[in-house]
Amino acid sequence: MSFNGTEKTALLDSTQDKIKLYASDESPCRDDSATERLQPQVYPVRWWTLFIFSFCIATQSLCWAIWPPLSNALLIAHGWDVSAIGMANAATSVTFLILSLPIMYIVETKGIRVGVLMAYSALVVACILWNISLFTEILWVFAVGSFVNGIPPCITMVVPSLFSVTWFPVYQRTTATSICILSISVGSVVAYTAGPLIIGCRITSEAVLFRDNLTDTYIDEIVDGIQNVGYFVLGASVLGLILTIAHFPAAPPTPPSIAQTVKREDFIVGLRKLKNNYQYWILLVLFNLKDATVCAWFPLIAVHFRGLGLDETTASWICTVATIAAAIGVFIVAVLADHHYFKRKTKLILKWFTVVSIALFLILALIQEKYILLSEGALVPVLYILLIGIDVSTQSIFPICAELACEYAYPVYEGLTCTILLIGNYMIGIVFYCLLLVPSLADDTGWMTWQCLFGSIIAMPLLFLLKDDFRRLNLDDRPDTLSKSLSVAGH
Repeated sequence: MSFNGTEKTALLDSTQDKIKLYASDESPCRDDSATERLQPQVYPVRWWTLFIFSFCIATQSLCWAIWPPLSNALLIAHGWDVSAIGMANAATSVTFLILSLPIMYIVETKGIRVGVLMAYSALVVACILWNISLFTEILWVFAVGSFVNGIPPCITMVVPSLFSVTWFPVYQRTTATSICILSISVGSVVAYTAGPLIIGCRITSEAVLFRDNLTDTYIDEIVDGIQNVGYFVLGASVLGLILTIAHFPAAPPTPPSIAQTVKREDFIVGLRKLKNNYQYWILLVLFNLKDATVCAWFPLIAVHFRGLGLDETTASWICTVATIAAAIGVFIVAVLADHHYFKRKTKLILKWFTVVSIALFLILALIQEKYILLSEGALVPVLYILLIGIDVSTQSIFPICAELACEYAYPVYEGLTCTILLIGNYMIGIVFYCLLLVPSLADDTGWMTWQCLFGSIIAMPLLFLLKDDFRRLNLDDRPDTLSKSLSVAGH
């Protein structure tokens, strides 16, 4: 990799500032000419910080995904239809768009610990407001809680790559990022399973259609169950806040890799560099065409397939199994990406996964429009297979796309890079959820499946425009370049 004059000066200044941190009498950091070499170090505490940060991500995902699968229950209990859920999720996305860059600036200047504390504190406040709303049946309080719930993803969704490069060596970097991303699936799985289990009532499509004829006892059970769901998410948020306050270091004493010793561009300069980085923008567009549309569509499966006779419990279990499969896929893809054979073949993985998602979405859309007819006994197994394939092929790419974006943008700050990447994700989510405010679109959500299909189709040709440009990997794979630069600077 070649550096221009400004980047080379920043590299030398940064490494000279840190040289004393690496050198010690016990380590082979010094050669005979007294030129000190960099020796990155790793610490066991990185696994504890990974656990705390992953728990934060899982809790945020739980709070994001807990209500859409319970759309039928909320309609029966409080009269809040799917447009209310769409409004709440849109409110969360709006907060992300407004606050993501300011919050990332705080994380850049104050450290990851401050960011995680902000995330947990916001989750606690959001859950308190939700519980007040469920108790009083005031919808605007629920919306305010959803606005506050937009603060945590400004940290949890964009910091994984920054966290992994801060704490983990290059041979564990993508794996650490994948564990963070996998935590999103863990939170979603808990949301899909815990919600219906806590409520305890089986809510069928017929119960929704004829809700005016339901008994008061049945409705009261649902109301109490939803309130218990609110207590559950509040308890998880409080636990995470306590663990973070107890022990969560901001960064290790010594960076874990050569690339981490290079001084990153400051916030404003980083924004300017991203503006002119065309490879980064191509990746941003194709990633969000695939991921953002599915993220908005997936939690509402109970609504999408209501016309096929799918009940809320079955829909939740389909979401659960598909999310578990996607979580396994995230980890496997990340481990492969860290392997030397696949390390620089990210585009190949993305192409195959895009082809699979296009085929599966087409079949699903035809089933939903009843161009493909299935018997009652075959419908659920087919939906399981299709949803598992769709979730794996669209969500497993998250960690490698985040890492590839950081490679394209380097030496721009990883947190800033991923923040911009996710802003597009939430913008698409806002459009999807705001469209649900239109009554005709809320009554028949089949259009959302077609949008997901078209997103994957449009993303396919963009993959051929991406170039192989691995800036961080080039530096980490050739550390001798850095040592020679240090030697020249010493003279």
